[in-house]
Amino acid sequence: MDIPAFPNGFDSWHKTHFEVVEALCYLRDLEETRQTKNFAEMLNRSATEDLYQLAKTLTDRFEEQARELPRTRTLFEEIEDFVAGEIKQKAQ
Repeated sequence: MDIPAFPNGFDSWHKTHFEVVEALCYLRDLEETRQTKNFAEMLNRSATEDLYQLAKTLTDRFEEQARELPRTRTLFEEIEDFVAGEIKQKAQ
């Protein structure tokens, strides 16, 4: 696994990563309410290696972009919109 560059320092990267994971879980929860799942499928909510990598990639990308953008909303709001946009792009 590649080591992030931490363009805004480790503390910033760490906070961003936490919020990216929160946003991914939030978006997953929204999507799950639209799908019928059996009990066993609902219990198995652990992440996959792909999801771990996605969280890291999105964190690195957000941190790189955040160096140049002033924050006008909470960190979670900024990241939630960013993650939703990135997921939408991947789906197309």
